Amino acid sequence: MEGIRVIDSHTAGEPTRVVISGGPDLSAADLRSSRQRLLAEFDHYRRAVVCEPRGSDVWVGAWLVPVADPQIECGVVFF
Repeated sequence: MEGIRVIDSHTAGEPTRVVISGGPDLSAADLRSSRQRLLAEFDHYRRAVVCEPRGSDVWVGAWLVPVADPQIECGVVFF
């Protein structure tokens, strides 16, 4: 099983855990679809990233996802 790599940071004072690699491929036509897919099919990954025992109810999650538009550097799905 491949691990999930994260970077913990503060975004405007909020603790944020950014998933930089590992986990499911959330590629989709747009970021909204990527977020819907995360919640519908892979919510157990989301919970593992931000919920107890590794996180808490104050954590904000961010998942870096590939995007189809070559003018966009990267996509981020917040949860």
